Amino acid sequence: MGLPPIVTGVSPKEGPPGTRVTIRGENFGSGPDDIIGLIICNSDCLLSAEWISSNKIVARSGPGKSKGDIVVITKSGGKGSCTVQFRGYHETIGPLKESAVWVDESHLTGLGRHRALIPSTFQQDDPLGLSVENAVKKYPEEELQELFPESNGELGSEHFSPSWFLLQHHHSTGFDDLKAGLSFLKRRVEAQKEGQISFLKTHAGSVIEQMDTLLTLKKVVEENKTKYGPDMTASLENSILSAKIEAGRLFDDVLKRKEQADGTRNALGILQRFRFLFHLPSTLDKNIQKADYDLVINDYARAKALFRNTEVQVFKRVLLEAEQRILNLREVLQEKLQQYPTSLEEQKKIIRNLTNLECPNDPAWLCIAGQYKHCSQILFQCKDKYLGLEQEEIGKSGPSKGKRSNNLLLPSSSSAEPPPNSTPGRVTFIEELNDRFMSVFPELWRLGQAYFAGELFVRTDALKKDEFKKMVLDVVTIFSQLIRAALVPHTLDRQSPHRAQFGIWQPFSGIFSDHEGIGSWFVLCLRTVRTCYAELLTLDLPTEAIDVIRDLLHDLRVHCMRSLLMQAAENVTHLASQENWKLEFIESHGSITQLPHVFETQVIECLQLVKETVFQSEQRETNLMENASVLSDLNLLVQKLLFSFARSTERLASSDQNHTEDLTREMKLLLGLSNCQYTMLHILPRLKEHWNKLGYPDLSAAIQAAKELLAKTEQRLMEAYLEEKVEPLIGIVEPSMYAGRFDWNKNLPITNDIRPYCKEIIMNMIAVHAEVAQVSPSLVSRILERVVREVAAELGRLFSCVNKFSESGALQASADVAALSRACLRVRKHSNEMRSEPVNPFSEAADMIPPLTTEDSIESHNRILMNFEKRMKFQLFCLDLK
Repeated sequence: MGLPPIVTGVSPKEGPPGTRVTIRGENFGSGPDDIIGLIICNSDCLLSAEWISSNKIVARSGPGKSKGDIVVITKSGGKGSCTVQFRGYHETIGPLKESAVWVDESHLTGLGRHRALIPSTFQQDDPLGLSVENAVKKYPEEELQELFPESNGELGSEHFSPSWFLLQHHHSTGFDDLKAGLSFLKRRVEAQKEGQISFLKTHAGSVIEQMDTLLTLKKVVEENKTKYGPDMTASLENSILSAKIEAGRLFDDVLKRKEQADGTRNALGILQRFRFLFHLPSTLDKNIQKADYDLVINDYARAKALFRNTEVQVFKRVLLEAEQRILNLREVLQEKLQQYPTSLEEQKKIIRNLTNLECPNDPAWLCIAGQYKHCSQILFQCKDKYLGLEQEEIGKSGPSKGKRSNNLLLPSSSSAEPPPNSTPGRVTFIEELNDRFMSVFPELWRLGQAYFAGELFVRTDALKKDEFKKMVLDVVTIFSQLIRAALVPHTLDRQSPHRAQFGIWQPFSGIFSDHEGIGSWFVLCLRTVRTCYAELLTLDLPTEAIDVIRDLLHDLRVHCMRSLLMQAAENVTHLASQENWKLEFIESHGSITQLPHVFETQVIECLQLVKETVFQSEQRETNLMENASVLSDLNLLVQKLLFSFARSTERLASSDQNHTEDLTREMKLLLGLSNCQYTMLHILPRLKEHWNKLGYPDLSAAIQAAKELLAKTEQRLMEAYLEEKVEPLIGIVEPSMYAGRFDWNKNLPITNDIRPYCKEIIMNMIAVHAEVAQVSPSLVSRILERVVREVAAELGRLFSCVNKFSESGALQASADVAALSRACLRVRKHSNEMRSEPVNPFSEAADMIPPLTTEDSIESHNRILMNFEKRMKFQLFCLDLK
């Protein structure tokens, strides 16, 4: 039921019937169909009403006259009220003027041989002959009504008042003009007193019409004389005489009835004298039906005071009937006192009436006990309702094997497939349970306070304070236990004999492994309970009752913290499904995907929500920041949240699923490496800074553990990438070296250049360098250093397998190794790990080659290296890590 309509403005404030009226106010309904009535000056104007908005209606006024209210009636709000009025008045309507109401035009015709009245003669002229067009402002009609309460200013009215007329039409006319108007009026009166000829001339039409009427009458009389004879009144005289005789005969019966009436009058006099007593039973019945119990009690008390000791049997019988009705009323009131819901004022009124009717029991305490029972019943009924819906839903969906039912997400509807974004059934249960509790419990508390304060018109029993306190604690405990059973059943004593009455809900998997949004629903439940707790604090309840809800809030807050953090960890674990592999270039780092920033956003949002929802203590709540156990759980949960990103990154980079055709597995591994490195260097410090801003305790241990795990993840990704890139590179060295059945022991022609396999090795290293530098330049030195090692080791293995080198073969092999060593020198210069090792990685391969002994061979060796540096200058430049 909505609010009743209120009319606060109207424009214009007065007008004749049919005036277009704009009505403004509040609560005019939600649409045109919501308006079911519109009354202006006691006239129904619904047909002309036009609904503009909930604050505006346009309609036309009806035929109502004088001031009246404007009442709007709607389906949603019922009959409304108004603070302004509209005044309707009737104008003098001529034949050429439009009118919204019916006008009797019979007086406009029939004057003089059925001639139509000239319109100009019908319009009422001013009797003083003065013009009223220049009147600046009308004299207020309200003041005229106060000055002349029983008069008016209409010329044709029998209550015509000249003073009214002058004030209404000539209040601004000058005195000289009024004197001229008086002279004009006198002339008109004198003109009407002229002779008969002038009168006949003026009223010739009326005189001719009268003569026609007389001729018609004469004709009728002559016809009657022919029909009834010359004495037309004889039959009429006989009828009058017979009527007189019959009237005399009837008069005798009247006298007899008069005697009977006198006897009856005497009896009625007695009844009239004691009419209060004789009408008492029927009066009591009427007032009981009207629920006017105060008047019933007053009438009964008055009758008992007047006729308590009477000996008249009739009076005694009437009193017995009245007492029987009072007994019935007492039973009705006692039943009504046990009907709920009932407002406190209504309960007070019933208790006062029962006390005045001398109820044998204590009606106030009976009402308190009934209210306590009603509070318990309504809470358990709410539990049974939603528990039944849950069982029904489980019965429809069938038992699940090997998977626990996430019943917190069960929708409140009974459909097999709930609509998207529907509120879970258990959340709806918490909201409705809270609404029911707050609708009945405050009434119970106020009723008890009124009882012990002596406001319920009964004698107070102070010994019942402990019993009432127990009632209050029982209701609060039931409310708390029902919420615990639905949301945090692990906090209840399973061995308690009363455990089953609070409901055995199906377990849900939303405490430690949820990524479907249970945490956000749990936040809503927590806010609902907090709202209830804040309202209970305003009632000045006993400390024990407040402690019950405060303990419930503590457990809900801790559980909410766990749910939110574990939900965030689960969401981070599933970030791989959201990766689109779109690259973002960071100037100080390189390329990364959206994953680190999404991870940072989710962690910050989660920490912010946990801070606002859980750790910000409201009025008279426990401070979780001072609870060591809670802080320990918080640290572990945050650490698990940070760990989940490392696992998600490794799983995503190692996955064989191709979300896009442009990225190879090697590129995904490189992006995973870059994401790990960026997270360690930038994301984790920012998270720590945000953590400190929110006022959480020290997070250094969790951050350090996350960095260590990310470093291990980075190392595993590095090994996977090297396995993908180095093994193919190493695998082609031997086939390329011995292509064309090459033999190191044969005499080789002097080519003054290194062999093709060396160039292929250098080009492959350049490809690795380009691929890594494209993603993250900071990874180039680490990856190329490993590539150089593996290439040097492979060359050492291959040369160790050569049985014998010819002189030219030794020269070529020595030049090849020296060229590769010089090419990789640029890599080794900028590698921290390589610079710390004094040994050249290609020294093992160089040791396997016989040394050059002749000056010609040494000169050829140097010439080959010089040609190598000239010809491959650009390639060597590409390997420069600077």
